Amino acid sequence: MSRRLLVVLVTLGVLATGGGVAGGLLLARDPGGGPAAGPTTIPETTVPATSEPASSTSSTGTSSTTSTTGGLSLQARVVQRLEDGVVVRYDAPVPVSAVLEWGFGGPSGHQLQFPGPATQGTLKLAMATTTKAVSMRVTGQSADGRTGTSGTLSARRLIRQVVLEVRALTLDIPAGNGGIATGFRGTTFTPLGPGLSGPTAASEPFSFPAKVLGAGERSSPLALRFFHTVPPNPPRTRVVNLTVPFPRSGQTSLSRDVSAIGVTAHLQLRVTVTAS
Repeated sequence: MSRRLLVVLVTLGVLATGGGVAGGLLLARDPGGGPAAGPTTIPETTVPATSEPASSTSSTGTSSTTSTTGGLSLQARVVQRLEDGVVVRYDAPVPVSAVLEWGFGGPSGHQLQFPGPATQGTLKLAMATTTKAVSMRVTGQSADGRTGTSGTLSARRLIRQVVLEVRALTLDIPAGNGGIATGFRGTTFTPLGPGLSGPTAASEPFSFPAKVLGAGERSSPLALRFFHTVPPNPPRTRVVNLTVPFPRSGQTSLSRDVSAIGVTAHLQLRVTVTAS
């Protein structure tokens, strides 16, 4: 047996006792055999990076937005109706420069400035020459630029109407014949004559139609036109204006005796004034 073969047999014996025959066979190869197997390669796997959860601790504050261009709560109302206009008042939560806008059929076309700036204010809208209702609203602006507009109001001035009733009318005609005609605020009645014989004549009650009074009007004339004829003299006529005072509202009764050109009229009057 050669020396080389002896070394191989000894080596196999050692491996068989330590790692098993199989392990020895893996190492023991013929130097002239095929190429040794290379190391096994494991495919590389890329694991997606996992983001670390954000911290659960946070600072929570109370945030609020204050609008400097938002609307203001603006209220307006008519506080008084007068014979020559209306008084309007506004109320606002902060001082504002306020304007009253008004017109017929809608709150536009005319403006009046309230005193201010102020949280409330009043002004009088003069309207003595019309009985129509006007539409109104108040607009205001605060120092920080906020604006507001009230709701639309509709109002007219206080209107007083007068009705004059002649409850009784008698004429004293001591000679000849006579008569009387009456006129009040554009309406004329001739209750007696002319040409009635005396010594007396009496009329049925009558009344004049309702008429609107002007602002501040407190009286009006009742025109009495007397007729008198004493033959052979020519007919005579004369007008006497009897002042009829008006109450502010309600009724009042008047008794008046008026004489002219030989005829005397005895009148019982009732004056009624209503306001609306």
